[in-house]
Amino acid sequence: MDISTKVTWNPYSRGYFQDPYPHLKTCRENNPVHQGIHEAWMFFKHSDISKLLRHPNLGVSGLSEYLKEKEPYIFKNTETCPYLAQSTQWWPMYLNGNLHKKIRVALGKVFQALEWEPVILKAVERVNARYQSLNKFNLANYCADYIFMITSEIFGIDQYGTTAKIKEYSNLLARSQDLFVSKQFYQQINTSLLWGKQLFDRSAYREKIEAALKEQQLDYTSDHIYSLMTISLMATFETSKDNLCMALYEIIKRKHIIHLISESTPQQLNILIEELFRFTSPLQYTVREVQSPLNYNGISLPTQSKLYLCLASANRDPEVFDRPDEIIPDRQPNPHLSFGGGLHFCLGANVARLELRHCLQPMVQLLKDYTFDDHGESNVQWAKQIFMRNAQSILLKRNAL
Repeated sequence: MDISTKVTWNPYSRGYFQDPYPHLKTCRENNPVHQGIHEAWMFFKHSDISKLLRHPNLGVSGLSEYLKEKEPYIFKNTETCPYLAQSTQWWPMYLNGNLHKKIRVALGKVFQALEWEPVILKAVERVNARYQSLNKFNLANYCADYIFMITSEIFGIDQYGTTAKIKEYSNLLARSQDLFVSKQFYQQINTSLLWGKQLFDRSAYREKIEAALKEQQLDYTSDHIYSLMTISLMATFETSKDNLCMALYEIIKRKHIIHLISESTPQQLNILIEELFRFTSPLQYTVREVQSPLNYNGISLPTQSKLYLCLASANRDPEVFDRPDEIIPDRQPNPHLSFGGGLHFCLGANVARLELRHCLQPMVQLLKDYTFDDHGESNVQWAKQIFMRNAQSILLKRNAL
């Protein structure tokens, strides 16, 4: 395939972190399958990604194994205890085969048994009571506080951390999966992982995890338990916070959607929520690895080839979605890929839906009285993250009377 005159995916192209979609659109339209700057294969079209997510010859690559190989370099000439590989060894999105299946079943049962709804409803009331008298605030902090109120109670960790500390911990866990992570940053992630071992010492969640693993007849160590608790917290906190923040950011820009949400029935709200997941795509990419030599649409992919599937691009593909760069509140059908697909479909998808279902109307009722701070939308600060899009600061101010 001759790509010498075609665009090549590059997350460091100008303006990418502020708005990745123009670059993703260019890739999708001009070079939808190619090797990126890191030599892995990139896919941008919905048709390809939907198939590859479910392809029987594709698995996931092991994050723990990758980190174990890098640890001698990361911690060379230091006295730091290497803990990256141990703490990520049972993250289910990086596992294949029977172990993956059993861990998914165990976590799935635990998540289903947790009492999410009353915790979510209480958190909505608490966060709105905290922010309703403020004339200015950071939307990212508002969303983080709400999700922290949920996760701290669900996991029983409120005795250890403030929102800011858990936010930092969760974000570092998420960034351990990103591309082009420096040696120094890995060391910072490692320090945070060692700190986090205290979080679940007296948590009833630990007991639930252990009981579920025993039911699946899995042998485990304390590091395995901690690995599952870290991924539970990161998945529940980080992705929920980012999804909610970006959804509210887009809603505030569209006054007609604020009115629509206020008047929506539960069914209409559910349809809109799926559209928000499609439009914001907090998880921008997912990765698959070729298990044995594969020929895909004339491309020879050797064993262990890495395939980067751009979910964010697939969710804006005009071949599947009419007016893809607009929020269509009643869009149906909506085959978005925000939660992935196949064996590794997001375990927390139903929790993410439930959180938005209960918080969107009361939050919009509060936020309808606010607009962007004096510098407008240009004042939004986006994190320089590739896999998970993250707004660090979105300043709001109360509308003048």
